[in-house]
Amino acid sequence: MKDQKQTIKCSACQHCSGFRSLGNTRTSFTCRHPDQRYIENYFHKKRMQKMPGFLGYGARYSDTVPVKTSPAWCPKKKPPKEK
Repeated sequence: MKDQKQTIKCSACQHCSGFRSLGNTRTSFTCRHPDQRYIENYFHKKRMQKMPGFLGYGARYSDTVPVKTSPAWCPKKKPPKEK
């Protein structure tokens, strides 16, 4: 029997934050998890050029998170520390 990982959804996470500035039609979503250092280190190690913690832009006039499941860099997905 294979181990099934629990699916983590950004839309249900309390750390998902959306912001739409005045006059803009799209909401930008970011991860505001307290472990920002892990996210920054992940982006640096993988040489990712986008803003650390950025999830994406929502559809016009929508407050729905644009990702179905959490990205690989989600702190909730990080492997447990080895002893």
